[in-house]
Amino acid sequence: MAKLNMMRRYRAPLGAVVVGVLALFLAGDHRVEAASVGRGLDAEEIRGQDPNSALFPAQSHPYGSSMETWAENWWRYLFAIPAAQNPFLSTTSDCSVGQGGQVFFIPPLPVGSKSLSRSCTVEHGKALGITLSSVLNDYPCPDPTFQPAPGQSLFDFLLAGAVAGNGDIAEIDVTLDGQPLNDILSYHFASHELMFIKGDLSLRTGLDACITGDFQPAAVDSYFILVKPLARGHHTIVRRVVTTRGVITGPNTTEIDVL
Repeated sequence: MAKLNMMRRYRAPLGAVVVGVLALFLAGDHRVEAASVGRGLDAEEIRGQDPNSALFPAQSHPYGSSMETWAENWWRYLFAIPAAQNPFLSTTSDCSVGQGGQVFFIPPLPVGSKSLSRSCTVEHGKALGITLSSVLNDYPCPDPTFQPAPGQSLFDFLLAGAVAGNGDIAEIDVTLDGQPLNDILSYHFASHELMFIKGDLSLRTGLDACITGDFQPAAVDSYFILVKPLARGHHTIVRRVVTTRGVITGPNTTEIDVL
């Protein structure tokens, strides 16, 4: 199991669980594409039923996909990038690698880190997908005991591990251009069914030993926000995550230049 609080890895006692992502992965391509790019905003978004006007509402379906799916898509994006370029493994990696579609996925920063900064250049008109804390539980893994209990479905088994691994979040604070975003803990999403990832084999050492190089079932539990497309110019996102055990990540900063 791997866990990210702006990039914290977590290993469960049984087997491996990996932070996961993307609703549609294009085999043979390192880019992530939205499942339904052509669909406009839905009625929930038009009504603005959300505590933050800068964010897509938790119950909305931006660009035709649910927020749960976008939280999964963030992980598919991360797993598709080879180790040499992967932003999970280096804070200086180019943010634009592996990006595609209507959403630009913001890379993580190391758990427990403080006062780190990362810069990304984003094309105007793209939403920003930001994972704040997430666990992806994937299957199979080398540990032979990492199996569902008798009568338990694979989905229930994987989801239970993901939820348990992400269950220690006490506080998440996010500011956008100096303005605090409200009620971030309400942007909490979990897979409703098995999702599938295809990880680059070069990530088996640094990210997830369970990667097979083929499509694998997984389940995700994630605190995730989707920022609506920003105006051209410079923007700043600051994130801070606190666990019930007192582990603090941040405040860390992502500098965004929208061109």
